[in-house]
Order: sequence, then C-alpha cells, then structure tokens
Amino acid sequence: MPNGVRRRSDRRPAQAASLAAPQRPLGVPRPAYTGRSIVNLSSTLFRRLLPGHRAPGLAPELASDLDPWGGEAPPGPVVLFLVDGLGWNAFQGWVRGGGRTSRTWDQLAQPITTVFPSTTTTALVSLSSGTTPSQHGYVGYRQYLPRFGLVADMLHMSPAGLYLPESLTGPAFVPGDLSGAPTLFRRGLAGAAVSRDKFRNSGFTRVLYDGAEFVPYATATDLARSLVSVLARNRPPPVIFAYWDELDTIQHLHGPDPAWINFELDTFAGVIGRVAASIPERRRRSTTLLLTGDHGQVPTLPAARIRVDEEPLIMAELARPIAGDRRGSFFAARPGRARALDAALRRRLPPGSRILDVAKAIEAGMFGPPPYHAELAERIGDRVVLVPSPAAMTYRLPGAAEPSRYLLGGHGGLEADELVVPLIAGTLDRFAGPR
Repeated sequence: MPNGVRRRSDRRPAQAASLAAPQRPLGVPRPAYTGRSIVNLSSTLFRRLLPGHRAPGLAPELASDLDPWGGEAPPGPVVLFLVDGLGWNAFQGWVRGGGRTSRTWDQLAQPITTVFPSTTTTALVSLSSGTTPSQHGYVGYRQYLPRFGLVADMLHMSPAGLYLPESLTGPAFVPGDLSGAPTLFRRGLAGAAVSRDKFRNSGFTRVLYDGAEFVPYATATDLARSLVSVLARNRPPPVIFAYWDELDTIQHLHGPDPAWINFELDTFAGVIGRVAASIPERRRRSTTLLLTGDHGQVPTLPAARIRVDEEPLIMAELARPIAGDRRGSFFAARPGRARALDAALRRRLPPGSRILDVAKAIEAGMFGPPPYHAELAERIGDRVVLVPSPAAMTYRLPGAAEPSRYLLGGHGGLEADELVVPLIAGTLDRFAGPR
C-alpha cells in the first residue's frame, strides 16, 4: 500500500510526460496497455481476488510499482471508483490550489493512461471487462455497427443523431450482441455497481455491469449513503465499482476551467471523506479505495469547430456519417476513395492534425493487442482523424435538430490532458474526513 511519503525528487511529472509522448511508428501517443493503464488496474484486481482463475484475454497486470497490494491479495473490500473527466493535469492543478485533503490524495497518486479513444463508453467497458478496446470492440461514443447497418450512439443505444434511447436494445438483447468480452462479474468476480439511478436497466449499464448487483443513487449525499450501506454489510462484496459524472459535466458545459474543476473536486472529496468517516474503523482500515478517471478534457472552442456535414469536399468522399468522438473521429471512405478523402481532409483540417490509416493504427496498438474483435476494423472505418485543441469535429444528420448548446470541453483524443489520468490508491482510512 502506498505509504504517503514522496521522495524528495518527484518523478511523477517525468512519468506523466513519458506517458503522453509520441511513439513509433505513428508518431502519436499510445495508451500504456502493457501495465500503466486503467485496463491493467481492473485486470490486476480480478487476479488478486480470484487467484488461479482462468480468464483468457485479460490485460496484463499493473506494473509492480503501481500495484496497491505489492503482489498480495487485498485485505478486504475494494472500491474501484471511476470519476468521469478526472485528468492527471487537472488533478495536479487541484493539488496546487488546494489544502490538506488534496495534498493527502496527491501523496497516494500516480499517473497512468486511459484507453483510446479517451472517452467514457470505451473506458468503462475496458474497466469492467479487464480487456482493451481492440478486444471488446467498444471503440467510441459513436461507432458503426455492421449488423445494424448504422452509426450508433453507444451510450443511449440509439441511432447517432436521432435521440431514440434504447431503440437498439430489443427484448432479446444480451451484452454479447455488442461487446466481445464478458464483464469481470460474468467471469466469476462477485461485486456491486454503484451508479446513477437514471442508468438502471439501460442497455449500456447492462453491458457494463452484467452479473453485478446494481446499487442506485440520485444525489451526492445519496451516493455517500449508498456506499456506506454496501460497505457496512456483514459481508460486503469483494469489489464495488462506483461512478461519478459531475466533474465531466461541468467541463463539457463550461470548459476545463480550473476554478470549477477545483470546486467540484472539493465537493467530491467531501463525499469520499464522509463515506470513510462513516465506516467502522476496522472496516475502514481493511478497505482499499482505488480512484481513477476515464479521461481528462481540453478546451473546444466554437470558432475552431469543424462541421463535417457542411464540408462538401469531405462529404462527397464519405460512405457513412463520421463516428468516434469530437476530438478523435472515424471516417469511412466510399469504395476506392480513401486517398481522395485524405486530400479533402487535408484541405480543411487545422495544422497539427493527424490522419491515420486504420489498419496501421490497429497494428501499432492504439486500440490494444490481439486477439481483435471480429468487427474491429469495420466498426472504425478507414481513417482515424485527430485534431489539436481547441478544435473538434461535429456531424449533424439531415433533418436532425441543431444542438441547443456547443460543448466547451471535449475529449476522445490523445493530448496529455485527455490521455493521462491519476491512479489514487490507499486504504479508506486515509481518506476519512471529520465525523
């Protein structure tokens, strides 16, 4: 367990910079799937709780210097908490501007990476399955589904651009229809998932937490109460997955403004402190809390937006609507027109953009190692396009309503603020606030 004492020379800034550095052969950063990413966190947890259990396809374990238990089994329950929108650089900004609580959290923190695309749907499925996007096949907030013949909104299970929630999940829907990897719970890990009540029974929730007990909450106070209730059981689940979305929301609406990020993290830290202080001391000391993020955010300014549907040269070369995310988008060319699409994109994209061949991106490991999901390349298309902040790409279907507002913060790409996230690990007593 981290002892909370930092060496005089803090290596973490160099480690974070290394995680975000361009790599060969593509010249862009790549998630650290071999031991320093969120997917390694959940695969390590599974192996520690179920030693010797066969689980083919799981990602490698965390690098030894990140292992919260030093190769041993956890001493008690584990709370794996995903804070949506929690990037390493934003976290460090909170630490610099905060007080005793943020410094305590910082003593327990190390930089790791999320996955690519750096987006919630892809990251959460990676975390709950212990596999990479290349294996589970959830490769974007929006992605092409060959068996449906359309680009889908994977969060709402709807045709992209048409808000028809759950229209893709019929009565016979099973998570394996979309994900190529079972959850850790279906592999034998007993656990609970604490998430928003509004997500209960949604198709995406069923993909994420298939086989787990679902524990709903409505507000921050209700989240604290729900966690306390589960942890205070005579026999709490060995693992509790928890999810918090408000940090992501405030950044989308108003941009990654440090003042509001810090305010939100102060609020969230208060919730965690209350949970820790409300648990009996013996349980508090034996419970491990693992906090991480699915991505950070970068500014996405309206003046830098690229409205692909209003670019006739690009549209003439597309076989279907773009998929992926605003900061890392997927383009499928008409048959034989991939190079023409490249030329059209180069005419419009800002300096610093990257156009990557999908086959080469897969081979280079951007989405993770083989064995690949059977539809991986088809779900992505022909090109992955990355734009520098504050640019973002949007696509509006014919007849679809104009969005009511433009989101001022975004993610999905590979810039340091998007890719690098914290891993904060310690026994729950380290996080206890006043009773």
